[in-house]
Amino acid sequence: MKHQTLIFVRQLVETAWLLMCATSALGCTPTLATQATPPPTATTVRIVQASPFPTGAAPTERLLQPVGSPIPMTAAPTPEVCAEAAIPLHTVSAEVDYAARRVEVEQHTRYVNRTGDSLSAIVFSVEPNRYPDLFSLISVTAKNAGIEVTASELTGRRLSVELSHPLASGCALELDLRFQLRITPVGQVLSANSGYLGYTARQLNLGLWLPALAPYRAGRWITHDSAPVGEQTIHELADWDVALRVVNAPDGLILAAPGIVAQIDAERWRIRHNAARDLALSLSPAYLVERVMTENGIAVEAYTFSDAQVNQDNATVNGGAHMLDAAAKAIAMYSDLFGAYPHDRFVIIQADFRDGMEFSGLAYVGGEWFRTFPGSPASYLTIITVHETAHQWWYGRVGSDQALTPWLDEALATYSEYIFYEEYHPALKDWWWSFRVDAFLNVETGFPPVDSPVFAFTSSRAYINAVYLRGARMFHQLRADLGTDAFFDWLRRYADAGDGQIASAETLWSLLSPLQLEATAATRSRYLFGE
Repeated sequence: MKHQTLIFVRQLVETAWLLMCATSALGCTPTLATQATPPPTATTVRIVQASPFPTGAAPTERLLQPVGSPIPMTAAPTPEVCAEAAIPLHTVSAEVDYAARRVEVEQHTRYVNRTGDSLSAIVFSVEPNRYPDLFSLISVTAKNAGIEVTASELTGRRLSVELSHPLASGCALELDLRFQLRITPVGQVLSANSGYLGYTARQLNLGLWLPALAPYRAGRWITHDSAPVGEQTIHELADWDVALRVVNAPDGLILAAPGIVAQIDAERWRIRHNAARDLALSLSPAYLVERVMTENGIAVEAYTFSDAQVNQDNATVNGGAHMLDAAAKAIAMYSDLFGAYPHDRFVIIQADFRDGMEFSGLAYVGGEWFRTFPGSPASYLTIITVHETAHQWWYGRVGSDQALTPWLDEALATYSEYIFYEEYHPALKDWWWSFRVDAFLNVETGFPPVDSPVFAFTSSRAYINAVYLRGARMFHQLRADLGTDAFFDWLRRYADAGDGQIASAETLWSLLSPLQLEATAATRSRYLFGE
């Protein structure tokens, strides 16, 4: 199978990128951890809006300093006027005290009710609140004339904002959230795999740090309790506009962030990331930055440390350059197979935590894979890089319920690794099956079904084996059942049908014809619940 790279002309994006340059990397693939640490018990904090400072001590009176930028803000509409359907817009002003590892945030969220129901409450998913003492909510207020916030209740990652009057379908609501974050050392809260929201001596990571609106389906807002393995978030698309100020930082601080990034001065940046499921960023004074433009017009950037270059057999191998090359090849190939990459840039970062983690337009690859890199594509550095890049389709472009149907992104991302080796390193196809899959699945029986929820597992190893690895075997057998051309046509149609959506297993299987369902029946029965 050979792919033909799509070539897109993106003159505006490239011009803006060059101008910025002139002015100025399991969660996802936990291969090391075997026993998960239980999440903390969720506690409920209910705030009646009569109290202006619900957390006890009033915050400092100093508001965040406004940050100017050449990037225009999206003008807010008249709040009380009903609006056409639009994805949410989060406008954020954040100040990071780098030395104290504290973040003060004002987040303005504009939400248009597209549910078809009148809503008496709005629900956010607040991922930082799953960790003890990390998230402190200060206030939630409404900007609409005639609608006020009467109370807010925060339990685990679920923040319910109760309204004085229902928000009619098709109408917009504007909410202001003020909160503080106390970033903790990587590995000291929950597990080292959660280092995407943590710091080390040389890196401060802000992943899943901003509250996001929960999906609303069939009359209810969907959030999940924390589980000891996997991810439990469900992210709709939103536009993100972040004004960032970093104080008490070492000289030469470098920001790694997706979207359109403008550095205003030594302390301030502006980040605009549209139609994205999240906005993650990382800060370090020690980053080495390499960039490449793919043939299909995507800017790929690698942020690594000096120890990404290691000595193997008396020769220096550059893991950063290898990660960049693998990510760029994967972006081009998956764009060809699964549809256009949904952003203009892809940022991939060497992480001071285990394994890897995906975000919209940005991914982390664990530092151990650089230190053990043998200088060959037959390596975990290649595997994890490609896996996280594949998540730009199977998470970023096509969303899913990561708690109830984790196989929809993880099994597809794992099988996408094999597709990468098949295309770029065909001599290593058998090695990939042996090293990545067969070494852990030396027996075929005794595994939970591929479509098990994350709540069915108590260890990362069991989760990976059942969902990632047997999931890859399942997709390979489905490919044999359908034939290669029909198989990739099916995945492309699934990517198109789920583009920007929260897709389901029903979405995937509905795209097979009756004859194809019959041809795949034995495979589905072998690997899935109730088939």
